Amino acid sequence: MDIRSIQELNSKLTLTLDNPKSVKLQVKQIALAQKQLRTIKKEVNIAIRTINQAANQSYPDSVLSVGLDIFGKSRLAGTIRSETRRQIERHKIDARQPYLDMKDWIDRLILEGDRLKLIAEEYILSN
Repeated sequence: MDIRSIQELNSKLTLTLDNPKSVKLQVKQIALAQKQLRTIKKEVNIAIRTINQAANQSYPDSVLSVGLDIFGKSRLAGTIRSETRRQIERHKIDARQPYLDMKDWIDRLILEGDRLKLIAEEYILSN
């Protein structure tokens, strides 16, 4: 899951309407690039899922909040736990953001490939 790989695939999403045989070959190359992008997107989704799972499994109740509960300071313990949950959520959002941006970029490239394939299909049908 490398940005250079995505950039390389992006460069393959081009279409030159020169002759029907060449256009058909270009459509195959575009379809292959889209398959590779979808594979990278699956890897990105796995990374996002891993981040979510790690955030959900980490940070059990702190010793401080449990101690406060034992000594009858449950309101303060609840405040500490809620602040801890907010910190976990912020960390999770920050960790996921680069992957979400990459996923959006991949989606845009896949859509661009679909657009190019439609243009190619219209060209082939008209020739």
